[in-house]
Amino acid sequence: MSEYDEVVASFNLERLDDNRFLSRSPQFGWRRIYGGLLLSHGLRAAQMTMDDPQRSPHSLHGYFLRPGIIDEPIELHVERLLDGRSIANRRVTLIQGGKPMFCLQASFRKSSSGLVHHPAMPDANPPEGLPDEAEIAELYASVLPAGAQTYLARDKVFELRPVDHELFVHPEPDRPESGLTWARLRTTQQPSGDLSWILLGYLSDMTVLNGSLHPHGRNFFDADITMASLDHSLWMHNQPDFSDWLLMSHEAMGNEAGMGLGRVNIFNRTGTLTASVIQQGYIKTSID
Repeated sequence: MSEYDEVVASFNLERLDDNRFLSRSPQFGWRRIYGGLLLSHGLRAAQMTMDDPQRSPHSLHGYFLRPGIIDEPIELHVERLLDGRSIANRRVTLIQGGKPMFCLQASFRKSSSGLVHHPAMPDANPPEGLPDEAEIAELYASVLPAGAQTYLARDKVFELRPVDHELFVHPEPDRPESGLTWARLRTTQQPSGDLSWILLGYLSDMTVLNGSLHPHGRNFFDADITMASLDHSLWMHNQPDFSDWLLMSHEAMGNEAGMGLGRVNIFNRTGTLTASVIQQGYIKTSID
């Protein structure tokens, strides 16, 4: 079974009662549960308490409280905060060993029309012909740590292709190409409906804090860098089109007191803004 299939299978939560669910993490040899998986499980639990199928998520805000333990089940508790005429709101707490380890609040809306504008998609070389992460691991095997090579070579849920692979490995300040990455699902079965929103949540935690390192010419696989997500906000503007590539545009919003703040805009291939992400995380170097 592919990593994509295992992750999607993990979204089939076990219902304990109307507002409680049980989930498990796939076993990929991770040291801890990937934050995007916790976020997507929490969003799925919130979806499963929606009585109106016409409502789709438009925003969520989450806090990572404790590291997730790979081989322990996760209990999800949903609080139904609001079921209004147009908006519904849910708070979800993910629990392991009797302690909360992630919590999120998600808002759902009915589709409606209105004024539309969004930032333009940055200019970027098309993904066709660009090396993927596995090819980058081979190209830079002499400079990448073994752990980074193993991570990059894995067939993950999303295939990522940095627009400039040299800047991906050796970021340079004031070079915006460092923060541009194409992403697409590794599957021929295109998701729709609730699953597409869940997978967007899964993608939204990938590489967000990397942009906070680029102004310093650093990268997430530098041996002296320690990073951990602390809080995460995702705004879902349009249903993602996973039949083609999405462009992730990273921006470093600032680093202070061992904390980094990063932003990512996610565009579809035609330039429509699909989602916006802001994440704050712990960033330390061994000399701090």
